[in-house]
Amino acid sequence: MTKPGKIAKRESLPSRFDDAIEDFRAEMENMMRPWPLMWRLPHLEEEMRVPLCDMADRGDGYELQIEVPGIDKDKINVHATEDAVEISGEHNEKVEEKKKDYVYNERSSRSFYRKIPVPEEIDPARVVARMNNGILSVDLPKKAPSKKKGNKVQVQ
Repeated sequence: MTKPGKIAKRESLPSRFDDAIEDFRAEMENMMRPWPLMWRLPHLEEEMRVPLCDMADRGDGYELQIEVPGIDKDKINVHATEDAVEISGEHNEKVEEKKKDYVYNERSSRSFYRKIPVPEEIDPARVVARMNNGILSVDLPKKAPSKKKGNKVQVQ
């Protein structure tokens, strides 16, 4: 027969280990708790937003549509290479209000950058971009397919 004291010690070892693991998990959760709350603040989400993008294959080229509401077209930069399109932009705003007893100044700035790869080579010289109601449309014409020279191979 086994002594009751030894059984109690064996049963308490896993529970002590479980308690230590649970304490460690709780400490990690407490340490990380401020981060998720920060990301849920609406004003931060607006400043950190990456514009949504749709790409469609139109046969002879691709069409990109990027949502950039509130950003003027002269503040948007589009740079095209043969295998990607880089789009960046920024928006700065300053609000100043003067009343009899106080002066109120507020400034905000937001910017974005996206590099969008294209599946086939495009002709950067023929890329066209236009802005309409906060939607940037970029036409990316594909390079003319080169005629590949072939060689007839005789089967032996």
